[in-house]
Amino acid sequence: MLKKLFVKGVFLSLFASLSFTQDEQVTVIGSLIKGTPIDTGSPISTFDAESITAQNNLNIVELIRMVPGANGMDGESNQFGSNGAEGVSNINMRGLGTNRTLVLINGKRQTTVPIRSGAGRSVNLHDLPMAALSRIEILKEGAAATYGSDAIAGVVNFITDSTFEGLRVNIGAKGFNGAVDEGKEFSITYGALVGDDVNFLLSLGHQYKPEIAIKDTDFGIKPYTANTRGGWSTMGNPGTYLYPGGGSAAALGNTAFLSDPGCNNAGGFNTSFAALPGATSVAGDEALTGFCRYQYTYFDNVQEEQNNSQLWMEFNGAIDDHDWHVELAYGHTDVPNWATSPSYPPNNPSTNTLPDHNPGFVQLLADNATFADALTDANYGGDGTNIASAHRVRTRTLAAAGNQFGNSNLAETESREYDTYRVAFSFDGPLTDGIDYSTSLNYSSSTGLTTSTDTQQGKFLASLWGYGGPNCDAEITAKTTAANDLTPTFITKSTGAAIAANVVNAATRPAGCEYLNVTSNAVYQGMQPNQTNGNRVGVNPDYHAATANSPELLRWLLDKRYTESTSDLLTVDFIMQGTMGMLAGGDAAWAFGYERRDYNIKTTLPNLPGPTAANARTNIHDGNLYPCEIPSWNENATGAQSRATCAANPVGLFMFLPPVFAEDQNQTVDSLFAEFALPITDEFDMQLALRYEDYGSKDSVDPKLVMRWTPIPALTLRFTGQTTFRAAHPDETSQTRVTALQYVNQAGAFKAVDFSGNANLDPEEATTYNFGFVTDFGTDEWTATLDYYDFEFKNPIITENHQQLVNAFAAGGAASAAVSSQMYGGVNTLPYDAATNNFTAASVGRIASNFINGPETLTNGVDLYVQYETDYANGTITGGMEVNYVAKYDVAAYNKGGVEIAAAYECVGFFNINNGCRSMPETKAKAFVNYQTDAHNFYGALNYMGAYTDRRANAEVAAHNTIDATYTYSWDDAFDISLSVYNLTNEEPPYVSWEMNYDPYAHSPLGRYFKAGFTYRMQ
Repeated sequence: MLKKLFVKGVFLSLFASLSFTQDEQVTVIGSLIKGTPIDTGSPISTFDAESITAQNNLNIVELIRMVPGANGMDGESNQFGSNGAEGVSNINMRGLGTNRTLVLINGKRQTTVPIRSGAGRSVNLHDLPMAALSRIEILKEGAAATYGSDAIAGVVNFITDSTFEGLRVNIGAKGFNGAVDEGKEFSITYGALVGDDVNFLLSLGHQYKPEIAIKDTDFGIKPYTANTRGGWSTMGNPGTYLYPGGGSAAALGNTAFLSDPGCNNAGGFNTSFAALPGATSVAGDEALTGFCRYQYTYFDNVQEEQNNSQLWMEFNGAIDDHDWHVELAYGHTDVPNWATSPSYPPNNPSTNTLPDHNPGFVQLLADNATFADALTDANYGGDGTNIASAHRVRTRTLAAAGNQFGNSNLAETESREYDTYRVAFSFDGPLTDGIDYSTSLNYSSSTGLTTSTDTQQGKFLASLWGYGGPNCDAEITAKTTAANDLTPTFITKSTGAAIAANVVNAATRPAGCEYLNVTSNAVYQGMQPNQTNGNRVGVNPDYHAATANSPELLRWLLDKRYTESTSDLLTVDFIMQGTMGMLAGGDAAWAFGYERRDYNIKTTLPNLPGPTAANARTNIHDGNLYPCEIPSWNENATGAQSRATCAANPVGLFMFLPPVFAEDQNQTVDSLFAEFALPITDEFDMQLALRYEDYGSKDSVDPKLVMRWTPIPALTLRFTGQTTFRAAHPDETSQTRVTALQYVNQAGAFKAVDFSGNANLDPEEATTYNFGFVTDFGTDEWTATLDYYDFEFKNPIITENHQQLVNAFAAGGAASAAVSSQMYGGVNTLPYDAATNNFTAASVGRIASNFINGPETLTNGVDLYVQYETDYANGTITGGMEVNYVAKYDVAAYNKGGVEIAAAYECVGFFNINNGCRSMPETKAKAFVNYQTDAHNFYGALNYMGAYTDRRANAEVAAHNTIDATYTYSWDDAFDISLSVYNLTNEEPPYVSWEMNYDPYAHSPLGRYFKAGFTYRMQ
């Protein structure tokens, strides 16, 4: 409290001692007072409307992707690189995180996306009115002293063209290889003077991106032998049978694995373990020992169908000497058919069991004598003569055959839809003689509705045992009868009477009850690539129509979930400014102000009807209502089988997707800030800024110093130094846990990772420096800037990396002990191992990850910008380049309880996976040339992304160069026709050993594409 009173007293005393006169000034990013984009003391990049138009009206994603200082953005990312934020585009300055780059519209904040993605919350750039912009300014350093928290890595300010008068219409079409349709863009912008002194601006925009399936690219699908990580799952359909204690190698948990013998014919791919122990003496048994894999990425897209719309309206006017500004905006993002796997795998695959009387399994044995004979061996649960009565099976509802309820590629489809609204008011003018004011109120709100489809664990297991389907009067009550008995238990729903074990283990089922067949003979034709030629596999010769699954059973198994979320931001500020007398270089200026931000986030789970009358309602992923796998347990509030029992480990009803918890969080921030511009001499000036920000339980004081010195007319030196600050976001302190699905190397599969907030987090802080120069080389043609930047980032608020936790668990000893409480497995995963907390790392089924103050991060590098402009052949030619070179990005070791969990590592120059960084080449650059006459404009650009290393195999991800070219013809100052080709030489993204064989954070999958644009202007 004393600290808060002292800081507030300092601000008030500074203000009370000043009385000044005010000159007209220009405000740009990084200052509340004055500056210009090129000669300010801070490093700023500017894109004006003319340069964007010269590139055929680039959209937000295309433009931001090319910014050299930005690394690892979301936007065009496929689902494996989108962090759960499909449809959202953002910016990640310096690679420090999308939630640490502050996005402004006309200098004021915008609310974040409503969803809580794996990358944190960020502003969706798709909502911004590209057609209404006059320029975009990017401040490439921290700016907490000016703009408050979240401005740790930089600030991007989108500025609308408030004085535009006339009518401008843009129409564009794009052609993509492999797309089902053309991309389309449209915008209309109208500006007029209403009355004598009110400027009115209206802009409407719409963009459509077509779906591009990965199977229609030349690089996205590779044979298993070429990339074992290329989307190949060990849990497919057809499935794999596993037998704990069956004698296989210790690396496989001493478990024997048998592939479905019809795996390859049905579209799967059998990867044999012939060289491993555990095979029987049965001839040909070695060929059966292995996994029946399937390629889930064959169903995915590298670009999703997406619609984005923007409506922007603003009014600018004056009353006496006071200017006023009103803006109204709406943004809409719709991803209607997001393609994903036909069905998801179980997080705990060993709990799925198949009885020997399942008709599909009976047929499989009849058609494959060698397989049937092998199952009599003790390694596979037999007694030497007979097979086991039940078998554990790694499988899922749908896989190789695809999903008949999905899209034309037989993928499951989901939707992501976001609506964002913005209302803003501002006034400025003289407050008293010599003091001006500005005040504003900004409110923005974003609502999202997302869907997901998964299989209920109870429904699935019941169906394997013949108690499935919408008309079956039976319900599962337990997954097993006893530790050594795989028989589930059931009741008759209508009476509540238990079904006897001998009835469950017999083949007869009541009318209306169906078996689910997960063997190869249920697949007519796989929707999978042939391993030899890459084409779709042929019709399955092992198919049996009599054992195929009914559409009604499959539809009943797949339930759809809805999640609705909202984020609201209300910002109110009041700023006064003036001058405080003459210094040798001119009038010294000051600014002083107050800001209040009120931020709210909310998640609800709508209770809507399911896909059919027989399906469950859409709120069954509510973790408070349905924390248990067994449906009947959720009906009990307390007891041995109840919601209270499951609350400690709420796995939920579904096999793969975790439960979601409703939440309602609020955060209020109060700020006081001051800034002084001091022209010490004609050659040297300074800017001093100070901000106090109070979150209630946490607060911070952040200073900033900017110095600019011009020793000679051709050279200006500049320096900035500051601290930046970000207190924990409500997501990061909330005790409402959120679960994501992450790939675990040891398990060879995606596993549930539970993220829990931490109310005791310290604020994250960064000290940043920038030193550089601006020069024109003593000419009128040249402009150049060179800046060295340095970020020292302390106490970053991050989540523990799940793979680092599992690696520590697998290492044993003190590291394993430090994280063992965060690992969850079970008796049905694989055999216990007392040395590693009773189960192996390969058997981990769930991981608890906490928000923490992570290890210190240091990054520095160099930004270079050079431009030359001169008259040439009745026109003007402009050429230049912009380069970002990252010299260092070091992350210190992570220690937990005094034990090292993860060693220190370097991010720059690496394809970062299994750590907290994203892909980070050392060098990213763009060179451009533009030639303009009255009627003709040619723009060309070379985009360069340097090579980096995939340290998993010490493999190089090759450097990548693309060339873009645009020609525009104009006539009568009214019409433009533009033709563009992007990625002129059709360079494929460099190969990376990942799901889709490329790096979506760094490279575009679109290849060469064309765009034709038409613009009409009426002045």
